[in-house]
Formats: sequence, structure tokens, C-alpha cells
Amino acid sequence: MGDGRTIVAVASAPGPAARGIVRAGGAGCLHAVRAVLEPGCAAERALAQGARGVHAGRLAGALPPIAVLVVAMPGPASATGEDCAEIHAPGNAVLLDRIVDALVAAGTGEVRRAGPGEFSARAVLAGRIPLAEAERVAAAIAAETDAQLDAAAALRRNAGGERAAALAGIVADALALVEAGIDFTDQEDVQAIAPAELAARLAEVRTALGAMIAHAGGAEHARRAARVVLAGPPNAGKSSLFNALLGRTRAVESPERGTTRDTVEEALEVAPGVEVLLVDAPGLDEAAEAIDHLMQARARAAIERADVVLACGDGDSADDAPLHLPDPAGRVIRVATKLDDGRCAPPGAIATSARTGRGLDGLRAAIAADVDGLCGHRQSEEDSLGAAQAALLAEAVTALEQARDIVRGNRRAGEPLPARLAHPELVAASLRTALDRLGEVSGAIPPDDVLGRLFSSFCIGK
Repeated sequence: MGDGRTIVAVASAPGPAARGIVRAGGAGCLHAVRAVLEPGCAAERALAQGARGVHAGRLAGALPPIAVLVVAMPGPASATGEDCAEIHAPGNAVLLDRIVDALVAAGTGEVRRAGPGEFSARAVLAGRIPLAEAERVAAAIAAETDAQLDAAAALRRNAGGERAAALAGIVADALALVEAGIDFTDQEDVQAIAPAELAARLAEVRTALGAMIAHAGGAEHARRAARVVLAGPPNAGKSSLFNALLGRTRAVESPERGTTRDTVEEALEVAPGVEVLLVDAPGLDEAAEAIDHLMQARARAAIERADVVLACGDGDSADDAPLHLPDPAGRVIRVATKLDDGRCAPPGAIATSARTGRGLDGLRAAIAADVDGLCGHRQSEEDSLGAAQAALLAEAVTALEQARDIVRGNRRAGEPLPARLAHPELVAASLRTALDRLGEVSGAIPPDDVLGRLFSSFCIGK
């Protein structure tokens, strides 16, 4: 990530489109892009002069002579702080990959393919974007539902960084007073901070940080939604119930057994602010043919990943339950389906009818109750804190606790503290560590290990 070479990658979403984007960044990117363009075209001449802007050009060399647009962004006024360029070409995956290969070849060892999140990592290292913005990108990439996108968007405001900056001010003031006591011990008019007052300030900051970490939502909550899987024997009414809960036809319904041959997923809001991924799985029964074995495997895999399993049966008997239901990691809700005529459900099951809508509201409420506290809640901007930010705050808390222990010495909780600090140098070192971590949350460059954990989850080209 930090070898200094020019990086290149397809930056647009996979799949056919009218336009696709190949992005390059680094000291040699303008030269590499020139090498794949027709000599003398407008874009090639503009890149030779380092001209910023959008320029028309044409591919050349081993590439087909297709007209393209080139966006030139010389550094330091670019997203990553270094020279950047994009080639906008027809959105054909084969063509875009060939452009990437041509750029790498043109770099003669100085151009390579980008790793996951490397463009965003360079932007953070250059101070172009804060850590919270990078975590917002990661959360948006991982989002599967509207609630997750909302949680990702909340990270943009960086409310956690603002609060961390305010707490850093308290720690900085305390550190200044501790260091004053070290530097001016021979001057009577310099009053160092008393241990009792310092302990009180540290406790205030620790309490505030603990609350922030406890309410950390942001990227961690946006990473995945709770999975709710409809499981049961074939022809148990799972697909009909799936469509009824969604309020539209998404899965194929048929009275024939085995119509659902693969899992079908769709986001569903089961309560205000609570969104889940509803999964319709193939029916579970005795597999007879090879395709049946594949269907069973898909169903079992879905159940094993589920946070909540809706165990569906048609309600004809109390013993009607999914055959060979694997042990799910999450909760199980028994659902009696096809009760169109008002019959009662077996004990412990929720009576439903996809045709009349009976029991659907109650089933949504039961799902919402079971996923409460999992991953599907919308987070307020005040509660939005990315995983990397939370880790940094936890390190700050550890440093503050070390400072507290030094101030306290061997005294038990509640015992009076001495009039002067016994080891001010050690206290100051711990406070500096805490201050560094708070500064990293509020805008400074985080440590390499924090960046590595964050950007390993990114897409190539972001």
C-alpha cells in the first residue's frame, strides 16, 4: 500500500453499462495514460502539458481505437493528493480490463494494480479525507439495505470526530499542567495539577469515551443486516408468505413441489427503523436426485447463517415442522401457513395466511422483537461511529486507565490521593498516547494497523 508506485484499477461497478471508469493514481499515472492514447490526440497533448480537466482522446497501441474521455487531476489538488487520471470508456468489462493491462505494461514496473481500498487509503494518508469519510465509503460498499445506507451516510458528518476533538482538549489541558509540574518544579509560582483533580478529569473523559464506544453504530452496524430465513418442507407456502410479507411478487409461487431451487433475498422493513434481509430457501425433504442435493445444501447453508428462522408448516397438525431442520445460530419462530379459513395454529406457532393477510403484522412484530439489538437498526448521527474509530477510542481509554493507575499508585479506590504526582513523567507519557489516539479519530492520520484493518474490506478501485 505504501510502495509509492502508480496504482490502477477499474473504478466503476461491475456489469454492462454505457460507461466504465479506469482510475490511475501516482507520480507516473499521467505518463502511463499518455502511453495508451493515440499520439497527438487532444487528451494526449493535454496530459503532456499536465493540463487539468476533461479531454477527448482515442485509445491506441494494442487497444482498439475507441474514443474515450480522459479526466486529468494533477496533484496536489486531487482526491489522493497525487497525480490522478481516469479513462472513461464504454462499459465493457473486457475492454476495461484490457485498458488496465495496457496501463500496467506501459509503466514498466512502476505501475501496478491497486489493492482493496488503496485509493481511499492514499487519500487518508495525504490528509485529503478524514478517517470517518473512509469508513463511510466502506460502509456504503457493504450496505445491503436502505437502513445500512443511512447508517453509512451518518458517518459523513463525523460527529464522533467532533466529540473526540472536544475530549482531546480536556486531555491536552491536563497534559500541559502535568508537564508544567515537570519543567518548573523549582518555581513556586507554577502550580502543577493536583492528583485528585487530574483523576477527576481523567474519569470524566473515560466515562464519555465509554459511552461513545458503547453506542458505536456506523460502519459496524452497516456491515450486515439480520438474516431472516423461511425454512420448511416443499409446498409449505414459504414463497407465498415471502411475497406477502414484501407486499409484491418476488419469488415464484406454484402448488408443485420444489419450485424454489435457490435462495431468494430481499430487504424488508419489519418495523420503523428495523430492516432485515428476508430469505426464501428451498424446501427441506429427502433428496432424491443430484439437483435435490444441491437445493438441500443451499437451504441448510441459509439456515445456518440465519439470525432468525421462520419454521414454516401448513398448520394441518401440531407435528407439522420442517424436516431435518439444522440447528440455526439464531432464533426460531414457528409459523403456520395457509390458514385461510380461520383455523387455529398449532400451539406455539403464529397463524398466517398469505391470501388474506392474516397474522402478517404479528409475524413482522415477532421478527422485529427477535432482531432487536442485532444489525438492522438505523443509527442516529450522534451514535454513528465507525469500527476503526471505536478501536482508536478504546486504545485512548486504555492509555487513560494507565495514567489513572499511575496517579493512584498502590492505593485502593476511595483512599485519598497524595498532594503531588509521584511519577509525572509516566503520567505524561500515557496522556500523550491518549491524546494521539483522540487526534487520530478527529482528523489526524491513524496508525498503519488501523488503516490495514479498515481498507482490507474495500472494493478494488475505491
